[in-house]
Amino acid sequence: MKIALVCSHGGHLTEMLYLIDAFKGHEVFFITYDHPRTRALKYKKYLFPNFGRNPIRIIIDLPKIAKVLAKEKPDIIVSNGAEIAIPFFYLGRIIGAKTVFIECYTRIYRPTITGKIVYPVSNYFIVLWSEMLSKYGKKARYFGGLFKKWKAKMNLQEKKNQIFIITGTHYLGFERLVKAVDKIAKDFSYRFLIQLGYTPYRPKNAEYFTFIKEDKEIKKLMKSSKVVITQGAMSLIDALMNGSTAIAFPRLSTFGEHINDHQLTFSKKLEKEGLVRVATDENSLKKILADLLTTPKVKWRESVVVNRRLINILREVISDE
Repeated sequence: MKIALVCSHGGHLTEMLYLIDAFKGHEVFFITYDHPRTRALKYKKYLFPNFGRNPIRIIIDLPKIAKVLAKEKPDIIVSNGAEIAIPFFYLGRIIGAKTVFIECYTRIYRPTITGKIVYPVSNYFIVLWSEMLSKYGKKARYFGGLFKKWKAKMNLQEKKNQIFIITGTHYLGFERLVKAVDKIAKDFSYRFLIQLGYTPYRPKNAEYFTFIKEDKEIKKLMKSSKVVITQGAMSLIDALMNGSTAIAFPRLSTFGEHINDHQLTFSKKLEKEGLVRVATDENSLKKILADLLTTPKVKWRESVVVNRRLINILREVISDE
């Protein structure tokens, strides 16, 4: 079975990689956006310009999209968004490919635009929160979330006096977070290391870099840091999976940092589960960070593991074809 995994290059790719066990034993290739992270992806891949940044590129690149599908002839196309899924799902159905859409894990109450557009041409449509069932039709199915909560042992010996900050891969950058961290960094006796992404501001009180190609290098930094501060998306889950204490600092639409406030909703959901702390401005960030750094050391913490039931369901869906 040949399977095309279609997703954008940030949190959507992170989600897809957590699901990769579901596709073992099949011929897999990725279709995603061109980015330092995806260029280092150790799978066969086709890279496209970011359609979210310039939607007209979907029309311009239709010949290239059709060429990829004609060359590879995938039996199944699996996607969890974002907009890159749209042309591949519609053209994929024309050539007879089965389509499986998995709604983005960071969406709890509000469907994605991509999900609504590809729903009519999806053979299988899976949501990762029960609250999303009412937002779609009878085709939508829920088999549990992408992750399950559990208590993990914390390896205190591998932790450095370091705070690691992640702005992600979004083309808008995240200047509000970077400036807030840069301002409070001088008040703590810790090394602050910021992944700037596309943020133009250059910190004065913290070390920084733009991107690291290899995901494993980011995970090493997460594991070795006392606290990870990141936007309210899948990097929070990555931090938890890699043994870190996480603070969410979500992008907010009121500042033009995202098109909506789904990161805030997702962060608050994780906070309610006792998994992360949420800050929305410089003052709350400083207060939460100080609290976490002065809390007595603990050997156990709330964390998450991949939901194996979902993996098995995806295997069954694929084997049915």
